[in-house]
Amino acid sequence: MTSYDVAVLGLGAMGAAAAWRAAARGASVIGFEQFTSAHARGSSHGGSRIFRKTVFEGIDYVPVVGRAERLWAQLEQESGATVFRRSGGLCIGAADGELVRDAMRCADEGDVEIELLDADALAARYPQFAVAPGDVGVLEPGAGVLDPEGCIRAELDLAKTAGAELWFETRVTGLRYDEDGVRISVGEETITARRAIIATGAWFTDLVPELELPLRVQRSPLVWFAGADHAAYGPERFPTFIWESGELDGWGIPDVDGRGVKVGAGGSARKPWLEHASDNDYPIGPRDTDPVQAFVRRAFPGLDPVPVAATPCMNSKSPDGDFLIGVPAAAPSLVLAGGFSGHGFKHSAAVGDIAVDLALDGASEIGLGRFSPDRFLGTA
Repeated sequence: MTSYDVAVLGLGAMGAAAAWRAAARGASVIGFEQFTSAHARGSSHGGSRIFRKTVFEGIDYVPVVGRAERLWAQLEQESGATVFRRSGGLCIGAADGELVRDAMRCADEGDVEIELLDADALAARYPQFAVAPGDVGVLEPGAGVLDPEGCIRAELDLAKTAGAELWFETRVTGLRYDEDGVRISVGEETITARRAIIATGAWFTDLVPELELPLRVQRSPLVWFAGADHAAYGPERFPTFIWESGELDGWGIPDVDGRGVKVGAGGSARKPWLEHASDNDYPIGPRDTDPVQAFVRRAFPGLDPVPVAATPCMNSKSPDGDFLIGVPAAAPSLVLAGGFSGHGFKHSAAVGDIAVDLALDGASEIGLGRFSPDRFLGTA
């Protein structure tokens, strides 16, 4: 048997970051991924993800996204890859609505530069949006777009350069753990580690079913649209956005790669639940695209509401929509990092780093009470 300081199970968004950060600290690291590097089978593909520090999900996310911002810059510097493109970002909604209120609160908590735009200012600056009379926009000039595949590849490359051993297209067939460490079965081979970071995304509960974590997998397709004026929807003129205003409920990313504007329907859309992550392999159909097309028709008169491309994606969702990061009392040699509920990628560099804090040091300077897995295990 070969033994390591840290084993990382799952090398997607969170796992790739954890492998990079653990190896960078001098730990001996082994990582396992059942698919190829930066694959399109999970939740971290499609060429673009929003990065914003106006984390309206709550002030507990403010220090996480602050660390993530620093690590994304460090990743670019160390790897030489360009993984972030600034476009600005909007949160659009009623002036007294929850989205705008929480975005401004978190911007204040995190000392984030923002500008509040009323409906007239929004329409003048961003005529692409069909703004309702009562809408306002919280504009974050520093927000933009991350390249998810590029981020993951750069993190994995740095992890390997720092000595991490990474196994792709390798299925973990068993996981045993006690307070002293973990034993990982890969076929007939057994690997031991002092700590294991579980970061398997939508497959999260497969390796630890005994913890009975209440995570569910939801299909969430990625859909792209184009307009006659292509330049109007590039990152120089069209920001990322989250829009919650009456019937308008959706999000979007400018055209950063020639595929068009990526648009998604918000939480009010009836997206199907999956029995298992492996069930997300069926083709895109009207049930996937109809809610997004309806949003585009109302919100963007300059976009053709017929998609130019679409692909399946999915999210692992917790009951309260908050992340699951921590060491459960029932499994002290495991660090759990899952349940990112559709708003995790922007934080992923920091989540991986925090998981390494817990694996190597037993604690993190980031407050994790809100994210504790024990809130679901009855031991919080």
